[in-house]
Amino acid sequence: MKDNVWFTYKARIQAHKRLEWLDLHSQLLLVWYAILSSALAVISIKHPKALGDDTDVMAAILSVALLGVSLSVSNRDFRGRAIQMRRNYLGLHQLYRSISKDASLTSEQSSRYDELLDETENHREIDDRIARILAPQLTSRHPTVFESIHVLFWLVSRLIITIALYAAPIVFALTL
Repeated sequence: MKDNVWFTYKARIQAHKRLEWLDLHSQLLLVWYAILSSALAVISIKHPKALGDDTDVMAAILSVALLGVSLSVSNRDFRGRAIQMRRNYLGLHQLYRSISKDASLTSEQSSRYDELLDETENHREIDDRIARILAPQLTSRHPTVFESIHVLFWLVSRLIITIALYAAPIVFALTL
């Protein structure tokens, strides 16, 4: 049972990092797209056909899309969830330290573990896999080759998608 607490603790740390990543990049992307939308609005005053005959329509669509995305991002509350996940993994760490090395959980510790699990959303499977891959020497659940490949693919995909979201407006403007 002590292993369960440790694995949950490590996975929740990764969930916290994932949520912080999402919070940072969602906010930066919203600001980036808002700056570009404002620049397009200013440029279209002087050059109404800067992006072709439909510059005004594209600017209006971009504004409405930006509003919808900003509402969606704010409803996801990545920052609040990351803070909650951090509090949770700190509680799990405190519980883990209170468990004797060779002893099983007392009923009080088991109840505390259940309370901590109930306090926040569950981490995702990818969080558990990343935690086990980043500290394989500290785990009794060694990652499989499939899990290692999955984590590598997931991390690379996340990076590529993030870069693509930053670059998309510039690539779009350059192709016109």
